[in-house]
Amino acid sequence: MMGRPLLRLWIVAVILASLAVVVWFASQSGSAQEDSVGGLRRMISEGSVPWADVQRVTVRRGAENVIEFVRRDGRWWQSKPFEFPMQDAEVDALVARAAEVQIRESAAVAAADDTMIATGLTPEAPTVEFGWGAGALTLRLGARLPAGFAWMCTDADPMPRVARSTFHDAALLGDFRQWRTPFLFSRADVECTRLVCEQRTQGGVERIEVVREGPQWRLVSPLNTRADRGAIERWLEALERAQTSGFVADNPTELLPFGLDRPTTMVEVHSQRQSVASDGSVTRLDDVERLEIGSPVRSGAAERFARLTQRPEAVLELDATAVAAAVPIGLLLVDPTATGCRAEDIAALRFEPIGGENWRLQRSAGDWRVVNAQGESKADKAAAESLLAKLCKARASELTLERPSADLVAGRIVAESFDGRELAALSVVQERNNGRFGIDDGSGVLRIHPSSFGLRLDAQSCMPAAQRMNPVVPPTDQVP
Repeated sequence: MMGRPLLRLWIVAVILASLAVVVWFASQSGSAQEDSVGGLRRMISEGSVPWADVQRVTVRRGAENVIEFVRRDGRWWQSKPFEFPMQDAEVDALVARAAEVQIRESAAVAAADDTMIATGLTPEAPTVEFGWGAGALTLRLGARLPAGFAWMCTDADPMPRVARSTFHDAALLGDFRQWRTPFLFSRADVECTRLVCEQRTQGGVERIEVVREGPQWRLVSPLNTRADRGAIERWLEALERAQTSGFVADNPTELLPFGLDRPTTMVEVHSQRQSVASDGSVTRLDDVERLEIGSPVRSGAAERFARLTQRPEAVLELDATAVAAAVPIGLLLVDPTATGCRAEDIAALRFEPIGGENWRLQRSAGDWRVVNAQGESKADKAAAESLLAKLCKARASELTLERPSADLVAGRIVAESFDGRELAALSVVQERNNGRFGIDDGSGVLRIHPSSFGLRLDAQSCMPAAQRMNPVVPPTDQVP
C-alpha cells in the first residue's frame, strides 16, 4: 500500500525537475521568445488590483515572524510587531514589484497536494498580503528554481506558477528593519519650543537647556542668559539631519549590553502640535521626542548604541556625526553680543562712567543727540551708529563665567526702548593700558572683546570730530 503514494511522489518530483530544466533553457533563449507561448506575462492582470489604494501589507515569513505595514495620512508605518515610521519608497517599491510579477505562461502545474509540497506552496509557505478597503490579495511564495525563477501562486488562483524571483528576493531576503525611517527627530524645526541635553559625567549630570521666547532663544541651564539664535538654529538643523546608521536589535530582553539601562546622554526636543476637534476648535498639545545614548558598540569606538524612548522597542546605532549633533558645547550657545538687541529697537543709551559725568545718547528725527549737564547738542551720527554696532552686532572673542572684581568696572551702559523700558543694563570693564574689554549683562557671562573694540563711555566719543578728546581709562587690573 505504501508503494503507490511513494511512486506518485517520485513522478511529481520528476515532472517538477523537468519543468525547472525547461524553464532554465527557456530563459536562455533571449527576448525573442518573450511574446511567444512560452514567454512571460504578468501574473496579476492589469486593473484587477487597485495597487494605488493599497493601505496594508502583511508579510509572513513564519508563524512567529509577521511584519505588517499600514498607510496612515499618506505615509507608511510599521504596525507589527510594534509601531515605527517607515521609508515610504521602500514599501511602495514592494507593492510595485508585486504588481509587476511575471510568470511563464507554459510553466504551471495542477494544484494537487503532492504538487504543493514539491513546489513549497504549502499552507506554511511565506505569504505577502495586500489589503485595500474591503479587498485583499495574498501571494504565496514557494521554492526557488534555477536561473532566477521561483514557484508562486495567489489565494485567488492556487495553481503553482513559475515566476521571476525578484519579488521573492524583496519579500524574503530584505531586512525590514532597515526600511524604517533613519531620522531621529521629526520636530526639530520651527515648531520646537525647548531643547534639553543631559550628559552623565564623573562629577554628576551636566544639563543644557534652551527655551524659545518668541523669535529668540534663552539659555536657562547651566546658566540663565541670552542664547545665540544662530547657534540654536544650527543645533536644530543638526538634530533634524541626524540619522541612525542602522537598527541593531528589536525588543531586547536586556538593556545592559547596550548601556541603555543607564544612558550616558539624553536629548529632548519639545514642540507643540495642533489638534482640531470636530467643532473646529484648535488645541495645542505638547510633544516630546527623546533620544537616549548608551555605550560604544565596541571598546574605543565612536559609534554608540541608542534608542528613542517614544519607540523603545528598537535599539539603534549612531555614528560619531549623529552623536556630535546631539551634544553641543554649552558656551557656544550663548549670545556673544553685548545687548542681544537690534540697533533699530534702541531709542537711547544712558552712560554712567565711573569717576565721570553721566550722559545720554538719544535719537532725534533720524539723527542722534548728546544730552548731558551742559545741555543738548547734535551728536556725530557715524560715531553713534558705530557705538550701536559695537553693542548690538559685535561678537565677543571669548566668553567666561568668571566674575570680574569691582575695581575693574569702568562704568555702566543702559539701553532704553522707545517706550522708556530698559532693554539691557551692561557693566563695562577694561584692562590696564587700553587692554581688553569685558561686558557683563548681569547674567553671569562676561563677554570679552579685544582692545581694538575701542568702547568709550565719555560723551566726547560721540561729539563731532572737532570736539573729541582721548578717553580717560581708569587704572585697572586684567580682565579674567
